[in-house]
Parts: sequence; structure tokens; C-alpha cells
Amino acid sequence: MRFENIEIHSSDLPDFKSVDLESIQKRYKKQIWLNELAVFILLFAIPIVSLFFDAFPKWIPLTALIILSIVFILRSIEIEKGFPLKKFGVRQHDMIYQSGFFHFTETVVPYNRIQHVEIKQGPLSRLFSLYSLRLYTAGASSGDLIIDGLEKSTAQKLKAKVLDKTTVVDGTN
Repeated sequence: MRFENIEIHSSDLPDFKSVDLESIQKRYKKQIWLNELAVFILLFAIPIVSLFFDAFPKWIPLTALIILSIVFILRSIEIEKGFPLKKFGVRQHDMIYQSGFFHFTETVVPYNRIQHVEIKQGPLSRLFSLYSLRLYTAGASSGDLIIDGLEKSTAQKLKAKVLDKTTVVDGTN
């Protein structure tokens, strides 16, 4: 058998932008905000409390508060502007996920590379009745693709679709 690697022109490549991507549940944004606020309240408390002690010069906690404020503003922009960009799509041979405002990412995972799929729900997600779909491929321990903020029925349908496609690709169906 002779190896071939024929050149393909970029104009001949399929356009994955033609897929209608679905948005994440709107209440997931509330979950993100709740999580962020909990973290920042704790982070802001440390320099505020240290202002009342003479162990540190006053400029250290003030500088920390300014830096935390800047980070909080940037995170707020990321959440507000980036949330509408959190979308996923299902195609015949792969799944697409996009997210991010400052650091925009589009991930395409072919079904034939998926080794494991799971649905998860953490304590905060349980509060909002939301789930995460995690797709694992070879060599990844934390999941190659994680789609957060899904309804249970959507997560289950996506999992079933992925499992159906992976068994067809593997030839076990």
C-alpha cells in the first residue's frame, strides 16, 4: 500500500460556520455570576480586613484592592460579552463548541476520537437544575470538551447522540 497525502485547497474545505449553533441556558449566566461573586467577596475581604491591622503598610492592601477591582471588571466584561458566544452544535461527524470574549475558542471534536462521555452536575449546578456534558478523547484526564449550562434532557440527548455515533464509527453497532 502506497502512502498518499494529496493537497486540498482551502476553498474545498467544508464550512463549519454553516451550522446553526445552539445557545447555553440563560440561567447558567446566573450560576457563573454567583460563583464569581463568591470568589471575589472572599478575595476582597482579605485586603479589606488587613487595612485594620498595622502589620502591613496601607499601600499593600490598597494595591491589592485596585488589582482585584481591575480583574473583577475584566471578568465582568468576559461574562457579559462572552456569555452570548457560548454555543454548541452537532453535526454528522463531530460536535462544535465555542466560548470566550477576550480569548475566543472554537473546539471541534470528531465522534471517532471520543472514548468516554459523561453528564455531571455539581452542587451549584443542582441549584439551577443545569448539567455539564464532558467528552473525553485519548490522553485527556479532565475532558477535551466540556459544555456547561445544559438542560438535563439536552445533555442526555447529546450523550445518546455521541454514544450512537461512536458505536457506529467503531463498527460495534
